[in-house]
Amino acid sequence: MREVATGQTGSVNQEGNVDERSRVLLATCLGAIAGGVWGWLYMTENGRRVRDQIEPKLDDVMRELIRVRGTVEKARGVASEGWRSLNDVTGGGSQGRWSA
Repeated sequence: MREVATGQTGSVNQEGNVDERSRVLLATCLGAIAGGVWGWLYMTENGRRVRDQIEPKLDDVMRELIRVRGTVEKARGVASEGWRSLNDVTGGGSQGRWSA
């Protein structure tokens, strides 16, 4: 009975080791790829041209994200005001879920 339990525990540990090794290998490969892309972008003329093309588009994306964040904040404010108004009309004393 003891041998079976030890064998199962060893199997679980071995699977855990394989899983950990897979993670390490994946992280190493992703790091190597990221390093290669970074090196190409910053160390070659073609990479510089690509960066020059990408940069304005990234600026546009950042501006859009800022606008979306502003829109979400406005919507959140409207929802909070709606909850406050609803509580005032119904006489509810507790603040709603969306209260600021």
